[in-house]
Amino acid sequence: MTATMRLAGFLLLAGAAITGGAGRAPALDPPWMSEAAMREAFIGRTLDGHYGNGVTWTETYLENGRLDYREPTRSAVGNWYFPGHVFCTFYDAPPPMPPLNGGCWTTLKVSANCYEFYLAGLTPDPPYEDGAPGMAQRWNARGWRADQPSTCQEKPSV
Repeated sequence: MTATMRLAGFLLLAGAAITGGAGRAPALDPPWMSEAAMREAFIGRTLDGHYGNGVTWTETYLENGRLDYREPTRSAVGNWYFPGHVFCTFYDAPPPMPPLNGGCWTTLKVSANCYEFYLAGLTPDPPYEDGAPGMAQRWNARGWRADQPSTCQEKPSV
């Protein structure tokens, strides 16, 4: 076996070790929650939270696909659903003033009772974000289950 062949074999083994083996994709960074995990954490529950700008919110996700949303200056009802890998929340018309549009979100569980919501693209494959530079570092909202103490810290997790 030549030195070149030994070096090629070593590089192949090193590459497999880094990626977790042949044919296996590397782990996602950040590790987005699955639909099943989001359903378990949010559906049938009320979340309290805040946006990056400090505005607080409360949203209840009913088992029947309906939701109830409240902020200090506005409220709305609407629907939630999962188009695959993202959690979507949209509000009924006519919207309150100022209007609430809703959106679709990918989510990180950052601690026992703390979730960060990121505006999601609807691409079928990870990382599910809109492709904007630095998107994984910009959470839109942070929330926690209202029936338990929040474990959120002041700074974003990523």
